[in-house]
Amino acid sequence: IFEAVQRGAIEQVAQLIQQDQTVLQQKWGGFTALHFAALHGNRPIAELLLSSGADPNIPCDAGQTPFHFACHGNISIMHKMMQHGADLRIVDQQRKTSLHHAVSGGSVAMQYLWETTMFQFSDGDNSLITPLHMAASTGNTDVVRYLLRNNRCAADAVDQQGATALHVAAEKGIIEVCWLLLQSAGFHILHMKNHTGLTPLDLCNSGTTFHQQLTKILTQFINKPKDQKPRESYVYYWTLLLPSLSGAAVLLIAAALGEYGGVFCGLLFPWVAKITLSQYHRMSSYQLPNPIYLGTLTAGIIHSLVCYYYKILPNILCWQHLIVCVLWPAHTLLHISLLHFGVVLGLFWKVLRQDPGRLHSADADPRFTSIADLVEANQNPNRFCIYCELFQVDNCKHCRLCDICVMDYDHHCLFLNHCVGRNNHQVFVLFILAMIVAHLLFISTASYYLYWKMTTEEHWSWSSVTGRESWVLLLLLLNLLTLLWQAWLLSEQFDAISTGTTTYFRRSNSKKPAWGKCLATVLSFLIEGKSFRSQQCISVDI
Repeated sequence: IFEAVQRGAIEQVAQLIQQDQTVLQQKWGGFTALHFAALHGNRPIAELLLSSGADPNIPCDAGQTPFHFACHGNISIMHKMMQHGADLRIVDQQRKTSLHHAVSGGSVAMQYLWETTMFQFSDGDNSLITPLHMAASTGNTDVVRYLLRNNRCAADAVDQQGATALHVAAEKGIIEVCWLLLQSAGFHILHMKNHTGLTPLDLCNSGTTFHQQLTKILTQFINKPKDQKPRESYVYYWTLLLPSLSGAAVLLIAAALGEYGGVFCGLLFPWVAKITLSQYHRMSSYQLPNPIYLGTLTAGIIHSLVCYYYKILPNILCWQHLIVCVLWPAHTLLHISLLHFGVVLGLFWKVLRQDPGRLHSADADPRFTSIADLVEANQNPNRFCIYCELFQVDNCKHCRLCDICVMDYDHHCLFLNHCVGRNNHQVFVLFILAMIVAHLLFISTASYYLYWKMTTEEHWSWSSVTGRESWVLLLLLLNLLTLLWQAWLLSEQFDAISTGTTTYFRRSNSKKPAWGKCLATVLSFLIEGKSFRSQQCISVDI
């Protein structure tokens, strides 16, 4: 029967039980068949064994019951075992409770046990090890956040060796866990010593490679006042400004080089772009969202506007006898561009500042008040957000960068460092439309400017124009590439909107409506900002 359970052969398991009921109590290596089913997370076989009379309270040689094994992550099996008499008060030989075992199962499993009101998060085992110590040891940041929230487990709790969770995390070089613990407890925890007289920094210094970065951070913090907590680093704001400043520096050097400026830009800018666009979405030292992409978009807008109004348009305005377009004199172009770029900047500011549709407690799904309700309704337990501790409505997703649940979630835009959801989706699409028009305006005007330069230059050559106009050429190329990317992005948005959903929740096999109806839906969305809440997600059978 143990082999059949491991292979998931439910028909063979049922046949063996029918032949001999004693196989339910038999042990192999100290474990029953129910231990194996819970360990492998096989819900159908676990339900079969329980309904056939398997006891969820039989301990193995280490004192762990099948329920302890189920706590490693399968909420449905845990719920079924509780219905069949699982005793939550049983501890193993190390006096670890079910809550200790649920650490590896994640925050949802811990919340499910917490709802039974039978556990304290501060409970320790024989060695006074708390669930927080175990989560810090495995680097489970989700569980660490959960335990620190509302002070469920004291960050400065010590085990039998006098070690805090920070000692454990520092010894293993887990930067994000150390950051979370310092944010919760403050710098005084850095000065706590274990029974051998070692601080977390002492233990961190014994490590190598990835410990070096953590050692640098802890050394910086240990000299701070003990009653303070880590603050956001100024590195965040320097990173935001880096693309604008580096781009300006490159262009100034290129201008100083004269005819060789184009070659300089051609060699250096691809390298700068590669470094910028290969950045991770979090700042590794501080675990903050990386603003480098937002800085890149802002730099592109600023440099394009400065180039347009400082270099391109003044020259065109000087050529009063020339007309950019048959219908557009130069001054008309100035007024139209000022109006449109004002709209672009206004939409840019609004999409950055507007709430994307954060899920508040008043907006949570009223059908569920506990994880047990989700399991009973055959819903995915992950509809309970472990970060916001709210029951999500349909088409809702938690963004780990913004750290909020967003209704009608579309995506997290790295170039805005902001989520796009119910409240700002319409503004986002309008911003993309406005940006596309702005790119076309810049590209057409810059192309005409370069054309006039080439035709009026007495000793014209590609090298001379490329060198002297490297700023315009470079921004023309960047605007062209960005235009192509944003046109693709807009097509993806329109495709999702036309089917009444978002890009995240869009199904690839969904049938598209007629073209006329798609167009009407898109126009209605752009004008009215139609919500997707009526588009209900199909319940997931777990």
